[in-house]
Amino acid sequence: MSSDITSLLNLENDQKNKTFIFATKDSASDLNFFYSEILSFYLKRNYSVIIVNLAQSYSHYTHLLLKSGVNLRSLKDQEKVVIVDLMAEAGSLIKNTASESSNIFQPLISNGESVECLRPLFDSVKNAVDKLKPKGCVILIDDINVSTTLGVSLRAVQMFVKHLLLIKMVGEPFRFLFGSFIDECDTENGKVRTYLNKLADINVHVEGLKTGYSKDTHGKITVGIKNQSDCSCKQQTLFFKVGDKGAKLLTLGL
Repeated sequence: MSSDITSLLNLENDQKNKTFIFATKDSASDLNFFYSEILSFYLKRNYSVIIVNLAQSYSHYTHLLLKSGVNLRSLKDQEKVVIVDLMAEAGSLIKNTASESSNIFQPLISNGESVECLRPLFDSVKNAVDKLKPKGCVILIDDINVSTTLGVSLRAVQMFVKHLLLIKMVGEPFRFLFGSFIDECDTENGKVRTYLNKLADINVHVEGLKTGYSKDTHGKITVGIKNQSDCSCKQQTLFFKVGDKGAKLLTLGL
């Protein structure tokens, strides 16, 4: 059974033209409910999932998906889910360095202009794909904004995304879900968002209420679905309210 979110995105139909979803959020909202809905949808359809958690932790996604009836720990043990954890990998590398004061992110920061600076992250994702040998796969990058915060250039992000799109296995359905916080003060973040907005088949924006908290609604979600045949885009904006069993969508003005 489809949720309100997956029905809004019409994921059940025309799958081949809905391979890339790019979701953004403002400072008064988060994308947790959206990630939960999308990942649950595909996991329940026997897709494998690779979670590249640049902003959150494995524990966070375990608890998040458990609310949707998905046992992430069990799926990980069954090798249906792989976690590419930037913080965990950094910690592991720190243990192997001669000096505990070593800055594990220094190569990334100092070489941010290099188009190859995200290569280690790509290699981790590629290794995860090779390990899973999936019949269908979803790759989640939970906050690409983290890379620009660390000084990574637009060119480096473009190269990273380009390589990701090329790793999908021939004949097997791959889905890409990227998220980003909108940072109006970061010009590089704006460039990356513009690039990914143009690249995506579905654009999603989640924002909090301008008036603050409301017991009836938690925010607004705007979805733009592109039509590849005529290059048009169908856009719709709705209120949403997050509950224990997912997000409920409400028509504006009601």
